[in-house]
Amino acid sequence: MVTRIGPWLALVSVVALLAAGLVMFIPVTAVGQQETSAVTRTQDLDKGYSNTETKQYKGTVTVSQTSGLVRQRVKVSWSGFKPTGTGGSSAAPYPVVVMQCWGKSTEVTQQTCWNGGTNMGTQVLNAAALIEPFPYAGDIFGPTPAANAVKSVVPFKARDDGKLYSGTQDDTGWPAGAVVKANPPAFSETTKNAIMPNNYMGITNADGTGEVDIELLTAFENPHLGCSSTAACSLVVIPVGDPTCKNDAELPANRRGQCAKPQAVLRNAATWATQTNWARKFVFDLSFRESAASCQLDERQETGLAGSFYAYQLLNNSWRPKFCHDESLFRLGYTALSDGESRAQYMAALGGEWQDGTTNALLTSRAIEGEPAKPTVYAPVTITSVAVSFVLDDEKGREVTELKLNARLLAKMLTQSYRTMAGSGVNHPALRTNPEWWGSDPEFLALNPGLTAAMQSRIGREASAYPVISLGDLDAIHALTSYIAADKDAVAWLGGANDGYGMVVNPQFHNYKLPVGLLELRDDYVVTDNNLFKGQILLSQYANVADNLYSAAIAATQAWPYANISQSCTGPVNEQICTLKRVDQRQIGGQRAVLAITTLADSRVFGLRQAALQTTPGKFVKPDDVAVALALRGTTLDEKTGVLTSDIPAMHPNAYPGMSIVYAAIPTSGLSAGTAGNYAKFLDYAAGPGQAAGQEAGQLPTGYVPLSDPLREQTRNAAVAVREQKGVVPAPPPGLSEDPAAGLLPPGESGASSGLLGSGGGGVAGGNGAGAAAGAASNATTPPSSPTAPPTVDKQATSVATRSDSSGFAKWVLPGLLGIGALAGLIAFGAMVWTQPDHPVRRWLRRLRTR
Repeated sequence: MVTRIGPWLALVSVVALLAAGLVMFIPVTAVGQQETSAVTRTQDLDKGYSNTETKQYKGTVTVSQTSGLVRQRVKVSWSGFKPTGTGGSSAAPYPVVVMQCWGKSTEVTQQTCWNGGTNMGTQVLNAAALIEPFPYAGDIFGPTPAANAVKSVVPFKARDDGKLYSGTQDDTGWPAGAVVKANPPAFSETTKNAIMPNNYMGITNADGTGEVDIELLTAFENPHLGCSSTAACSLVVIPVGDPTCKNDAELPANRRGQCAKPQAVLRNAATWATQTNWARKFVFDLSFRESAASCQLDERQETGLAGSFYAYQLLNNSWRPKFCHDESLFRLGYTALSDGESRAQYMAALGGEWQDGTTNALLTSRAIEGEPAKPTVYAPVTITSVAVSFVLDDEKGREVTELKLNARLLAKMLTQSYRTMAGSGVNHPALRTNPEWWGSDPEFLALNPGLTAAMQSRIGREASAYPVISLGDLDAIHALTSYIAADKDAVAWLGGANDGYGMVVNPQFHNYKLPVGLLELRDDYVVTDNNLFKGQILLSQYANVADNLYSAAIAATQAWPYANISQSCTGPVNEQICTLKRVDQRQIGGQRAVLAITTLADSRVFGLRQAALQTTPGKFVKPDDVAVALALRGTTLDEKTGVLTSDIPAMHPNAYPGMSIVYAAIPTSGLSAGTAGNYAKFLDYAAGPGQAAGQEAGQLPTGYVPLSDPLREQTRNAAVAVREQKGVVPAPPPGLSEDPAAGLLPPGESGASSGLLGSGGGGVAGGNGAGAAAGAASNATTPPSSPTAPPTVDKQATSVATRSDSSGFAKWVLPGLLGIGALAGLIAFGAMVWTQPDHPVRRWLRRLRTR
């Protein structure tokens, strides 16, 4: 008998090969990956979009994140649009306007968009709304347009009170009293987020591409939009093009030929509201995350933590909403405080009677000094870092995406050693020969030679002499000044050594002892000139001091330095009382230059850039996830507390030197069973589900690195001790001293070319814009200790990290495909045995049956 086995075996072989092949090519996503909610839309633009061309324009717009939103920036990028012309920011023809609007994408109108540039409400000039070949929209432009009116007015309709507002104080076309001729109450410099003059221009390059970052506001910041997890909002992107007109015969004599005239006034940003341009809009639905404010609806007793601003995005914007809406967890409280203050309060509280419903735990990156009154365990919660965030435009108005700093430059910025652009600065007895600001420092230009031309402009940058800092004893500041203290050149300069260019340290900071958590304003030079600052300490007026690290990130996001000051006087001329206050004006897009000391998480959420810090001569490292994780291997372990402290000289050159671990410090005796159980749940969550990266409530937001295996073990052990309340403080796991980055990086991994284990890169917020040209020539001399390279300019990337969830497809399909491959192999083997009577296995089976 002849048995036909070819097709059968071929089929089985194909199955086996397919399974093996799929196994080889399945992307393994693990630690630190999250899914992106970026959305891209492509659509044809009408033929009248460019009425002087025969080509048909097709535009594509991408929004980098559309769900899981908090107060943050998202990147809007586009291609296929008509290039923006010249003529100044407000007059430039063919711009792109981007606005946040309330309502779903199918519900938005011109009136529901927060269009504030200079004011809320839009004046559409040259009667564009009257000359269009559309039925006149009286509900949008006013039901009673004046004959031959030169303008129409589109007011803003507030979601919360339903009123129509026109900050232009113009209600042309509207009945008396129908429009409030003022800006809505929530309109301010803080809430101006539209991409339009005079904030920032959406410019399309010659190749039809462009991109901008827009800050999205929640109902807390802007109740008139009211965007929340339960109130829908949208993002509207409008490529402004040529107008469309009725036939000349249908128009008054003074309006004929309007569309054929190449005048910018009918093609500038103010015409976004015409029905022609509104019809060209790209609309994206926005989904906001549940906010921490919703915890007020949770009637359960709160169990809270206080401290670290490092943890703000994680605790306030992610974990708190999750805990407060999950019946299996508890109502979680979090109060962000300066680290030194929170440690002092915790120590004081340990000595008294503790009550349920109060804050009985601490978030900190440094161990408490002294012996606590009750046994305290330190449980890792997350890994993050300090960042030197920046927003900077080059000489062509494009955003710079790369910046290099060394420890000595940071020392200069934190010791009030620049004389500022003020005329009185040249009279400062100790600093008169020092540079005006960091942008004119020869050492800065030597590190960033491609920015020489960009830094020559001083327009609008008078308040940028110093970075935005936060006063208060902060672990983030301690991490940054630890980096400075570990650099011999920086320490030598603080001691009076020359920086190679003649700049000296402010004498008030001579031999400044670092590290510190609390920065100081020591300079005491008083202005004697008859000017705005007469009688004031000059450098204190030019200090950019924020209330906290989160506010510092917002100041950078909005390019609104605190040192932008004017004088306000009241009373009779001879008896005026004058005060200095922050000017309500941001730096104009194209002229921005702001540095800020922030947390990495705030910097990432707001789409800011992070400067690369010098680690060795010629090596500069940005705080991406791999570099932060690698810094774990440059730490020392306190065996008593289990706290890891950065040992910067011992770090690998590829490690980011500003890394910090946030610990929850919790007593292991004295708590009630309920409170102890809640804190133990918190630690179990921190060691488990809370480490899944993502954009939704309860996940690990961008800017945080997942805990390594030994850090998770330490947290799980702490959870047991906290739950039992027997006064036990577990010893650190052996893995902490063996490899604190185990599970994040391969053994001995330098981090130079690979991502976190299984992640393929670690989710770093990329650069955008078209900053200073790489390789630009520079005349600046390079100091021996500061090798240089020009800043790199990226064209386009997302400002929000886009990573893949570790618990998704690959986690389960990979084992399944391995199983399929094994099964296919067994089937193929069985087929050969069954179809070959003389196969050795068949003969062996026959012998067994005859025994």
